Amino acid sequence: MFRRTKKGFTLIELLVVIAIIAVLVALLLPAVQQAREAARRSSCKNNLKQIGLALHNYHDTYKSLPANFWRHSRPDDPNTTNNYWSGSGSVEAYGWHVSLLPYLDQAPLFNQLDVNGYHLDKTLAGENPNLTPQQAQTLLQSRLSVMMCPSDSNEGIAHRNRHFGGGQGTNAGGLGNWRPGITNYISNRGTRDQPQSRNDTHGAFFHNSSVKFRDFIDGTSNTFVVGERETPNCRSGSWVGVRNPRGSGGRGIWYVTAHARALINSPVASWSANKGCGEGFASMHTGGAQFLFGDGSVHFISENIDSNPLDRGPNGRAAWAIFTPGDDRWSWFSVYQRLARRNDGFPTGDF
Repeated sequence: MFRRTKKGFTLIELLVVIAIIAVLVALLLPAVQQAREAARRSSCKNNLKQIGLALHNYHDTYKSLPANFWRHSRPDDPNTTNNYWSGSGSVEAYGWHVSLLPYLDQAPLFNQLDVNGYHLDKTLAGENPNLTPQQAQTLLQSRLSVMMCPSDSNEGIAHRNRHFGGGQGTNAGGLGNWRPGITNYISNRGTRDQPQSRNDTHGAFFHNSSVKFRDFIDGTSNTFVVGERETPNCRSGSWVGVRNPRGSGGRGIWYVTAHARALINSPVASWSANKGCGEGFASMHTGGAQFLFGDGSVHFISENIDSNPLDRGPNGRAAWAIFTPGDDRWSWFSVYQRLARRNDGFPTGDF
């Protein structure tokens, strides 16, 4: 007589199988996450390339890069002499991203806003007969994928500390503390961290600027024009523009521009405007951030690049002052800061 045996796993065998599966999953998940991040980083790089192409097309058309932001000059005529300082500090002003909308497949949005016909504050106040303030707000909160890095987790609108509350147009239109559409791509203002409109920022953009590629004395391949900023630390900005063209602060010029005095991914507290919003470049990519250079190329710059936080140099001279090649004070500027300056004549070094 034969005994019939049951086929199946013992408890020990089952536990061993579960342990093996757990180990495999533990090994697989980081690889999947890395693959996803690599795809997001590639998409982010492609966004910057599109912005670079748009800047070159704009330059071909108007013979200069767009103004960092403007109020009393038309975005299609960057050579006007009207001064952005007109009006109070709380006036809203369109930024350089808006100038590029027609070159980024966003011409319908540009036309709906009638950017050439009405300044931002006037549109928000309801003076544009084609848009109510609420309709304008909806358009200005548009989620534009080309303006956002996929690695950055955000709501599609600016950080809560970068709202437009208190602006002249916002108040007149009864919009409260509305938050404009977000962007992770911020212009390079050079090594200047103050809201002056003078051309001593050495960057690619400054206030009502009209910088030309011929002004890149150091070479377009040695100067970056746009870099990344992330949202969690209130460093990202808005593609719409600024609420206070006269000031820095959480709702000032840092909505659209950044400086290289702060190190890449440096703690916000060390370089922070009011409301705790950062002024320097940063990203959600591990170890650095991506930058668009004047020649249209995109490079990932390590946060460990040769970089020195700028404050004051020898004899108390401000580190943003204009120096000449051969002057030993050029050593104040690290490779990173030199990449942010288009016309100082200093060698950049490897990066």
